[in-house]
Amino acid sequence: MDNLENAVPLNDFIASIPVSSLPRILQITSGVYLQSSIYDISGSECCLSTGDLLKVVDKELLSVSVVSLQTGKKQELQKNFKGVFQVSVDNSVYNTLGELHQKLSCDEYSHVYWFTSDSQFTVGEHVVRKRLPIQLLSADRNTNCGECYIFESPDSYNIKIPLSTKGRFYECEDNEVYTVEQIIQNPGLSKRNFKCTQIGTGEYRLCPEYEIKTVMHMRKGFVKMPSSLEVDVVDITAHCGNITFVQPLSLTDILDQQKFPIVAEILEAIDFQHLVKNDTYSALQKGQKIIIYRKTVSKKVLATGIKGKTSKFFYIYDSYQGKFRQRPREFASIFELWTKAVEGTKLKVVVTQDCDSGEENFPSLCIGDHLQVLYNTKTVLTTPGGQQETDVLVCNKGTVEDDDDDGDDDDDDEKPEEVMLPIYMEGRFVEEIKDTKKYNLSNIILKLKLPCEVKVVTKDTCLPNDPLASFPSIRLEEIMEESALLVSLYDKASECFELPVKYFNISVVLLEEKVASPAGLTNSTKVEELMECFYYNLRKDLPSHQLPPPRPPKREVKARENISCSKSVRTKKTLPPKLKKSETFHSHGLSGHNNLSHGSKRISEIDNGQNNMYSTTPRRNTVSYEGADSDDGYEQIDDQICNLNLSSKVNL
Repeated sequence: MDNLENAVPLNDFIASIPVSSLPRILQITSGVYLQSSIYDISGSECCLSTGDLLKVVDKELLSVSVVSLQTGKKQELQKNFKGVFQVSVDNSVYNTLGELHQKLSCDEYSHVYWFTSDSQFTVGEHVVRKRLPIQLLSADRNTNCGECYIFESPDSYNIKIPLSTKGRFYECEDNEVYTVEQIIQNPGLSKRNFKCTQIGTGEYRLCPEYEIKTVMHMRKGFVKMPSSLEVDVVDITAHCGNITFVQPLSLTDILDQQKFPIVAEILEAIDFQHLVKNDTYSALQKGQKIIIYRKTVSKKVLATGIKGKTSKFFYIYDSYQGKFRQRPREFASIFELWTKAVEGTKLKVVVTQDCDSGEENFPSLCIGDHLQVLYNTKTVLTTPGGQQETDVLVCNKGTVEDDDDDGDDDDDDEKPEEVMLPIYMEGRFVEEIKDTKKYNLSNIILKLKLPCEVKVVTKDTCLPNDPLASFPSIRLEEIMEESALLVSLYDKASECFELPVKYFNISVVLLEEKVASPAGLTNSTKVEELMECFYYNLRKDLPSHQLPPPRPPKREVKARENISCSKSVRTKKTLPPKLKKSETFHSHGLSGHNNLSHGSKRISEIDNGQNNMYSTTPRRNTVSYEGADSDDGYEQIDDQICNLNLSSKVNL
């Protein structure tokens, strides 16, 4: 920044140059803050640091304001303002014509103005008398002379006056008036002060504000900003030549390229630690050169490796050469089996835990039972609360495994029983699998419907340590397809890998280097471990195919209590065994659930010939159950006790 003395406010500079002179390269010299000025431009933060370069390619007028030189008050003019302005004369006296012209012009741009000299001066053979009106038409920087018109009656003539001519020069009053459009379109007029009777009696300065279209170093695309930003700039266009502004491109921009391969340099380091564990990506740092061979669609399988309570997450690429075998799936409820039936999956499972349906309408299951899932349907149940529709799963139930080709079995007792199971029924089930073949990744996906459980039975020999082989179970979840670029490091052109466009925010600049594109280049990445947070973000964005959990049947509280009471009554129909002779009856009263045992003790004592002076008749059980037997065990006990009491009174 050698020309700090020539720095001007950005707004003044933009107002002083015509559109025809663009583009211009500016250098930021200072701003609101000494080192950098930060502005919110078009919704994004833009930093104009001291020393930055700015290439102005276009400008568009936004508004025009006038500032009173007496009060400093600023007011914006209406777009249809019809007033006219007259140049306010500069009353200063200058010793040379060049000093006067520098004051009244704007760099190489000037307007036509009148001046004179208080002293006589000579130009070549011409003697110019003092106080003659002289009009300066233009100035030639090459000859350093002004093309002037001298008005001298009766003769007037044109003459070139060197700007170095000495005298006592000052501006003469000019009656010419100008519109707003004429002023802002003439850079020579833009720096002058004006009078305007339509506004007031004072002097005013016009302040147009523009929106400028710029190219900034290390910023993608064009940046539009207002010229009113409070920064000072210096024009360095003449010293820069054909300077090239580096424009970063994102991976999305690269997708729009038509010609491949291309060489690019990374402009910023990649933050991939929160995405995947991949040593290849660690080399993608600032300054690293890469070769981009082509656009591609990255196809891989999202998988979870399960070992006990530990889970790890992976991308498995098509290039993985390990072999898989289907692994039996485990299910924790009839609902999970029902969801597979809804999807159309054919299942055979073995019960690994006793399952009680809790309903009289449905059977229970025992360990070792075999179920073949047939179909899902609905059934209507009659409950104390009324009829109710519920989802059920229809299965074939057998105690031994039934083959699909067991039609030769004529024994009806060994044929499976068709049962209906409520989807809210809990239990434990494991899938029956007879297939022991080994499959590669693409074949097992074709055979099984995702998600599915598999196990790696043959490692990928190209991997020094196959991370999938250590897991007893791997769940293949989703097939992922996304736009990517097939790239390699510049110094390792044979080792290609894929860069997903969506998740890698990389800025690069294209280089002019030419490279060949060998045939047969493929992705060398086989397995990629994902970070846990990234995996769950992926799952959140994927469509969910899970069905809502089952709703258990509605039951009225009253009905439930009645069922509970009736069950308790039924369990007490059978009399308890008699007591031994050595046992005695110590209770002073009988109540609640002890009535039966106490009553039986009393009967035992009487049967053994023991005379009691005092006996208590147990209270009759008052719990009634609709449909219960009339000859209940309690009535028999009461009749026996009453008869024994009558016998005792007669004896007395």
